[in-house]
Amino acid sequence: MSKYQRRVLMSNHKKIKFISVAICFLSFSFLTAQDNEKNYVVTFTKNSLKPMAQIEDGSVVERKELSEEYARKMNPLTPELKMSMTLGHYWTGVSTDVITINAYESIADADKVNENEQKTRERAWRRDDVREEFFKNYSKYWVGGHADLEIFRLIPDRTKTRKRKPKENTVITITTHYLAPLSEVEGGSAEERSEILDKYFEDVVMKNDKLLSQIVLGHYWSGELGYGKGWPIVYVREWASLADADNNESWGKVQEQAWPEEVEREAKLKRYFEYWSGNLHEDMGIYYNWVNLQK
Repeated sequence: MSKYQRRVLMSNHKKIKFISVAICFLSFSFLTAQDNEKNYVVTFTKNSLKPMAQIEDGSVVERKELSEEYARKMNPLTPELKMSMTLGHYWTGVSTDVITINAYESIADADKVNENEQKTRERAWRRDDVREEFFKNYSKYWVGGHADLEIFRLIPDRTKTRKRKPKENTVITITTHYLAPLSEVEGGSAEERSEILDKYFEDVVMKNDKLLSQIVLGHYWSGELGYGKGWPIVYVREWASLADADNNESWGKVQEQAWPEEVEREAKLKRYFEYWSGNLHEDMGIYYNWVNLQK
């Protein structure tokens, strides 16, 4: 088992290429201003919705209302769940996929939430008949079963939080980039890497208003490590729209503000990108963010 050292670099910026379009529903609460000082354990889980055509007396409106009620009642009664995000289909995967990203202080806390789920439901809906009716309606929208995808560590000092809660649904992009081994960076050192990327995060990432928020995740108990790629770093970023996510000009503007002189700017950016594995990256997904489902 490997554990990620907390100082990491920000990712390269690129245009996102898209595959297909369909719309589902989602919720998002990971990127709000909460306690970001701990390197929480972060789990990725996939569930599946039933196609609406297969649901008798079902509707998108009812599904949304039931989901909001579930989050509104269950989240406050689950203190071990520190942050939570549920992503619905946009331009990635099957149209019925729903990806849930949850954060806990430990794996033991994640297990505790699962073990206590029935008791928590009983506290949230105290009357047996009301609880049974709710879950009869709520469950009809879901296919039974799930897939456990990943377990990461949150890197707290690369978190950017929203300035305010959006009124409309937002867009989430998830991308993996790879840190280059220091042995492959000419004259490189951990100290210089931290200094350069602290500066980039504060003066570029934090100043880009198109980027509403982000969390950054490091390798923990799942996925690949090594194979000549470098160290994987996952970026979960929130944007007001897909156009903002694909707007490279916004990065150029804040880079110019950080280093007004062109020669200095080119030198700084050249050194910054040398600490990455040749812009090697993996586009993991583009999802919708339902901003009303927050913890």
